[in-house]
Parts: sequence; C-alpha cells; structure tokens
Amino acid sequence: SIVKILKDGGIFIFPTDSVYSMGCLMNNKQGIQRILKLTGKVEKKSSMSLIFPDLKSLSDYTLNYNNTIYRSVKSLIPGPFTFIFRASKLVTKSFANSKKEVGVRIPDHDTLMQILKELNEPIISTSLNTGELEQDYNDPYVLSQKYERDLELVIDQGPSESAVTTILDCTGEDIELIREGKGQLIE
Repeated sequence: SIVKILKDGGIFIFPTDSVYSMGCLMNNKQGIQRILKLTGKVEKKSSMSLIFPDLKSLSDYTLNYNNTIYRSVKSLIPGPFTFIFRASKLVTKSFANSKKEVGVRIPDHDTLMQILKELNEPIISTSLNTGELEQDYNDPYVLSQKYERDLELVIDQGPSESAVTTILDCTGEDIELIREGKGQLIE
C-alpha cells in the first residue's frame, strides 16, 4: 500500500489540486535528501511544504497565530494555497537550515487526503515545476519516465493543471499575499 511504502522510507510523486509534487514523510531525512538531489534544489533555500489533512493537525508544527488569520485560513481550505507560518521546534529540528518558517498545504484532493488520514503524519513535499517545459511537470507519464528509477511510486491521476498555488504569509498580524496563483482570495 502507499502508506506502507511511505512508512518504509519511500518517496513518491503525487497529484495535488495544483501541480504534481514529490514527497515523503516529514521525518524521513534520507528521503528529503533524495528529493533535493533529484529536483536539484538546495535544502537551505528550498521551499518544501508540509501537507496536512486539516487545520487541527498542523498545530504541533506551527507557532500560534491570531484568530483573524485562523478564520481566513479556515475559509480558504482545502484549496490551492501555500500558507507560510512560523515553525515550531518540531519543524526547526527536522531541517538542516533550522527554518523559522514553514510552508503548509491542505490541498483539495481526495486521494491525497485519504493517504494523509491513514498516515497520521505530514508529508513533506516540493512541487515539480522545475522551470522546464510546463507540460512535463503536469504529466505523470513524463514524470514517471524521468524519475522511475529514483523513487518508489508515482500516483498517476492524469495530467494536472499547470497552475501554481497562491502563497500567503501568515507570520504577521495580517495575511500578506506573496504570490498570486490558482487559489482565489475572497475579498
């Protein structure tokens, strides 16, 4: 099963409500290193996000934020958003760069939600939009050809949209828009 593969240290490519991503369990340090190597990203600079099934499950991984932010985030999830929160100690000791902030996703994707609920721990991931041909990182067939020898699993649910997530900074008093993407903000 997918859950067993991940619990045994596997890395995988999976669909989200935006582009395909590559990920593993958050505490899989070797998996994280493999992902960085495969994607050519640098851990100190890389923007890997933690993916959760719901808001409740991210409380151990983020520092407190105010009610206004909580209500705004709650109104936007699940959806194609990446929220930047201040990271808890649980996160800072998992990363080489002892990140002070962490990207968080709660995607609107049934298959992924099912996996997360069974796992009972977050997936750490990075999107596969490496700046190459756009259709390449939306097409699971192309991705599996490219990475098949390097990872344990590709979940193929057909080509994805090429839209990136909307990034919102939740580290201050108010939410700040960092990047406009697929996620629509309700004014």
